[in-house]
Amino acid sequence: MANWIWLKDGEMINSFGEFYIPFNYTSGNVRMKISVDSEYALYINGEYVSSNQYSDFPHYKIYDEIDITKYLKCGENSIAAIVWYMGVGNASYFPGRAGLWYEVYCDDKKVLESDANTLSRMSRTFENGLEKKICNELGFTYHYDANNEDNWKTGELYGFSESVIIEAMQPLPRPVKRLEILPFRKGMKIKSVNEKSYLYDLGEEEVGYLKFKISSPEKQRINIAFGEHIKDGGVRRFYDYRDFSYEVTLKDGVTEFANYMRRIGARYLEITSEFDIDVEYIGLVPCVYPLEKVKCDFGSELRNRIYEVGVRTLELCIHDHIEDCPSREQGLYTMDSRNQMLCGYYAFHEFEMPRASLLLISKDNQRDDHLLPTCAPEKADLCIPSFVLHYFRQLYEYALYSKDISLIKEVMPRIKPMLDTFLKNMKDGLVLTFKGKKFWNFYEWKRELKCADETETAIRVHTEDEFEAPLNFLLSMALDFMQKMCDMIGEKADYLSLKSELDKRAFEKFYNKEKGLFVIREGKEEYSELVNAFAILCGVAKGEVAENIAQKLASDNDMVECTLSMRCFKYDALLMIDKEKYKEYILSDIDERYKKMLDEGATTFWETELGADDINAGSLCHGWSAMPVYYYNILL
Repeated sequence: MANWIWLKDGEMINSFGEFYIPFNYTSGNVRMKISVDSEYALYINGEYVSSNQYSDFPHYKIYDEIDITKYLKCGENSIAAIVWYMGVGNASYFPGRAGLWYEVYCDDKKVLESDANTLSRMSRTFENGLEKKICNELGFTYHYDANNEDNWKTGELYGFSESVIIEAMQPLPRPVKRLEILPFRKGMKIKSVNEKSYLYDLGEEEVGYLKFKISSPEKQRINIAFGEHIKDGGVRRFYDYRDFSYEVTLKDGVTEFANYMRRIGARYLEITSEFDIDVEYIGLVPCVYPLEKVKCDFGSELRNRIYEVGVRTLELCIHDHIEDCPSREQGLYTMDSRNQMLCGYYAFHEFEMPRASLLLISKDNQRDDHLLPTCAPEKADLCIPSFVLHYFRQLYEYALYSKDISLIKEVMPRIKPMLDTFLKNMKDGLVLTFKGKKFWNFYEWKRELKCADETETAIRVHTEDEFEAPLNFLLSMALDFMQKMCDMIGEKADYLSLKSELDKRAFEKFYNKEKGLFVIREGKEEYSELVNAFAILCGVAKGEVAENIAQKLASDNDMVECTLSMRCFKYDALLMIDKEKYKEYILSDIDERYKKMLDEGATTFWETELGADDINAGSLCHGWSAMPVYYYNILL
């Protein structure tokens, strides 16, 4: 049985291990299974073969299976793996022990496996132990020194020794397809920012691995910044504590470099050097999740273009799992991924990726209260309770569209205690806003709904008993979805009685009869489109009350407006009241808002309508904003 192995030097955060495996090949089909903590790049005879460890948990480890036959030659071959151990968690990485696991099969017979005889060493080119982050969500940056390169990938071994066995644990097969590597995309130089700074444009938003070939008159250290924004004259490398850049020390002469272990989401690359350089090329090697796009024609040039850009946005936000944005977070959020999945059911007719992402979310069991951290897999204490409730919606929608109820059966033992946590946090028939530093009571990116402190820069921590309408309305919907899921799998339950009592108390607590609207929270005369849309969708608002709210939602009003991510709930509420009446309003609203982004040169859709001007420099490629893909399909 293969063992998990690591370097004899032990663990070090942000470190790079190099493993060498000689293999004598005569004939047959050869497959390699590989799993690591945290990322890997595999080479055979010096040629890049594969990378991209699936984002998993230490208790839910995944391996890749790769057909390596075409890379082999008769006789002795060099299999080389670089393993990047991060050691500190980020938005899509839950740290475990540094390790490599592999098995090699020839015509289904195992011929090699990871053990102490595997030769390894600490990398000589990557700086090990560099404690510098890009940001908390992406984790560590790197520094690569090309002057320390040698030919270890092809068998010239210096400083290698036997590995150390860590443990014996069999990982699981990858639940989704591996990423496809596309032809290199070269950046076009658009200007010199200053004497020693050069700016390159990829032409549109792209996701891939950094690659370049640069000549230098002497050894020097360069910085390569990446990003979506150049409103500041160059790449917006810095904002807040973040630094979106890498560093490479060039040789005296020609340096060719590619890092297949760190995925970049960007449109622009900026090189800053100490001395003059000659850039033969710089750009990204795109990596994509294989999908087939459904062709659509909506009878309008504008709508076809909005649809195409929406689908492109979705594509760039799918890799080993669905992710919110490829540039600055790459995190699997429940709310974000719900929008993306719903659009993807129409754009791709693909259910393997949504299922795997929903299952991955369910594997997070680190909290005593059974709730979900902000992202999966992420080692974090922070929970967004409203996003936990959105998870029930997306589980139900997955089963509805895919006709696959096996996932519900699998996760039911996980989501029952999750729902119970909300039911135990009730007082006077309503769910309380969650208290303490471990909870971010966020609903959307509006001041009244993002739970910020008075300075708008930090999360507001609740310490007193408080009631907020959106949390209660979302719980009402979650109870409804839970009942429907139980019905799907033939499990007896009565969540509707709980929902009925909750709805009654919510109407009494939050409805302002004089205004004809629901307040955001008890004791404050604040109204939002999102909260009132939720009131319709969960059924707290019925009949004439709901119809009057719908009229206000579809006209000029003084409520807090829905952002791009949450307008879907406003649209859904209107469609629930009268599809034919509000259809044109919804389509026109989409056309107007998304045309503005296209007119400003957007090649993917933004996190918010403020784009690069938003707080913390908003993402210009954000999956949750691809909702026109869904509404064009159901309304046109």
